[in-house]
Amino acid sequence: MATPKSMKSFRSWSSVDSVDPNDVRRLCDTEAGPSARKPAGRCVSTWTFSLVVLIISVFLLVGLFVGYYIHDGQIYTDKTPCDYTLRTDGFDADQLEMVHENVMYLMSGRRITDTAGKMTSVITQKSGESSDKRMVTYIHETLKNLRLDKVETVQYTVEVPSLDADNPSEITLSKSGDEVLVLKYGGKNSTEPLKKEGAPIVAIPGRARGHLVYGFYGRRQDIYHIKKSIISLRNCVLLLRLGEISIREKIRLASLESVSGILLYQDPSDSAMSLHELETVAYELKDENFHVPVHLVTSSESNRMLRELRDGGVIAPDEWASETGERSYLGINPNNATFPAAVVEMKVNVIYTQETISNVMGTIYGDMESDRFVVIGAVRDESVAGGSDLDLGTAHLLEMAQAFANIKFAEKWGPRRGVRFCSWGGGKSMKGLSEYIKANKYVFGEQTIAYIDLDLYIERSSTEKTVFEVASSPALHKLIQQVLHQVPHPEDKQFTIADWQYDQPVNPFVSHGNQMIRNTLHSQGTVVISVGYSVQQIKDGEETSAVLHDSEHHDQYHLAASRVISLLALQLMDDQQLPLNLGNYTKFIHDVFARSLVDLSNAQANVDIEMLSNSIDNLSRIGKAFQDFVSSDVNKGIPLGIRRMNDIKMGVDKILTSPPELRYTPLECLMQPYLLKSIEGFV
Repeated sequence: MATPKSMKSFRSWSSVDSVDPNDVRRLCDTEAGPSARKPAGRCVSTWTFSLVVLIISVFLLVGLFVGYYIHDGQIYTDKTPCDYTLRTDGFDADQLEMVHENVMYLMSGRRITDTAGKMTSVITQKSGESSDKRMVTYIHETLKNLRLDKVETVQYTVEVPSLDADNPSEITLSKSGDEVLVLKYGGKNSTEPLKKEGAPIVAIPGRARGHLVYGFYGRRQDIYHIKKSIISLRNCVLLLRLGEISIREKIRLASLESVSGILLYQDPSDSAMSLHELETVAYELKDENFHVPVHLVTSSESNRMLRELRDGGVIAPDEWASETGERSYLGINPNNATFPAAVVEMKVNVIYTQETISNVMGTIYGDMESDRFVVIGAVRDESVAGGSDLDLGTAHLLEMAQAFANIKFAEKWGPRRGVRFCSWGGGKSMKGLSEYIKANKYVFGEQTIAYIDLDLYIERSSTEKTVFEVASSPALHKLIQQVLHQVPHPEDKQFTIADWQYDQPVNPFVSHGNQMIRNTLHSQGTVVISVGYSVQQIKDGEETSAVLHDSEHHDQYHLAASRVISLLALQLMDDQQLPLNLGNYTKFIHDVFARSLVDLSNAQANVDIEMLSNSIDNLSRIGKAFQDFVSSDVNKGIPLGIRRMNDIKMGVDKILTSPPELRYTPLECLMQPYLLKSIEGFV
């Protein structure tokens, strides 16, 4: 309880109150006066000031650290900022060469053979899953255990054309309204292999009717011969022989002439197309924008049709004659009143069945160019039997992936560019590869430096010893020779492959390997590297076959192939400048043109030989000068200068790669006007 003493300091609480009613200060002034007032409080407290000082000190300290690291990062001697010549792993040229050799010698031929055997046991084992699904699981788990940067399995649903059993196709040949030949395709009672239900069928559905015309291979010069005659191609049914150019190109050129329909046949004297190749063509034609009915007939059926052109038919050129020397006929003039024209009516029916394709891909990304890849691919076997060359290609794929991954982790190797190990589904029909390219149409061609095909081919020849062959773009010729001088020969490791084959010159005009893969990849402008062997034929009774080598050296030959492929891939991945020699490419063009000019000169063609000769000489000089420029050090001081030059090299190589839509090399396209003039000059 307050006492009077405690209230005495304020006048309002004093015992003697002020009697002046105007005295308002009595509420706030003390009786003691101004000298007795307490000091006023501070505007800012001590703890607030200390907090502000602490914050300023922290910001100052952080600024000092940031400034130090920025200054330290800008201290360089002769290196420019964003120097594209430096590697993230710090390896110099000698260390990088040692890494590449370690990758090569880490691989084992025996392990490749054992892996192929394991895959055969996986395919043939009894379980509720399909053989391909078991293979997909095995490959996916194997790549995943290698700790690659990314492993994925991608599935596609595709439609495959086949014959319709309920509504068979029908082809009728008639003269003067009388049916001469009636062919039906489809149904379970068909005897021909290509007529059975569910078999791959090269056909485009539709209806067509027109007079029959024989067009040989359907090439440009063949169509030119027909157009020079009195036979009209418009609204006709064109009978064409398989070979020389692709089926797609035959259909494209015939469609430009407004034909009504196209019949194809396989002549026994030509290299026969396998069922896998026919299946690939049938699958690809489904996605083409062709509106002309197409159907495949047998050789005997085509001969019966050609016999109907003899009476009143126009004689074909001499080079169209058969192997026995029998003349061929272009067709019968529809306006000929004496001899009735042979009229063909086509009713082509096709059904489509769905199947699932699985691709397994493992990726190691590049440390500096993560958007550039070398793609190494192997087609996976889908047969129940297993043990095929496709199993061997997949075994090579897994062995190379293991070697690359082990060196990456053991030696801290960071490749400049990436690599993709791909196991394609769909078997030899290449449906897996085709679907992947369609799904990544605008990315695959830009990102892929080269595609290495692990479908190792074996070609029969008269050679006395086994010859190792690598086929690719002329721009890679120098790199291929360099690699062949590094890999030991399978039979005698004291010699390299190049030293052992010193007497076997490389023929740049011959392309080896799987042509279907080359055609598919060339559509994206992608360089394809194919590896294989040319072996001596062994006669066994009446059969001739080719074997890679005896059992003792069999594994060593497979190992040598893997080593060559690995070194090619590693050089494309790690070289600062891509080893694409444009000078070799222009030299190749020069040689091709020179050979063509000799042929035209011998044929006395109506062509300015001297003008073309000077042009190709200039092209060769320009190509060499351009190669010297892009290989010089002039761009090393420019940030991303090396990348820019590599893009130019890739772009030039893609331009010179033949697209399958034309099915001509660019050189042939350039020479085509002169070839047509030469035909006109001496026909």
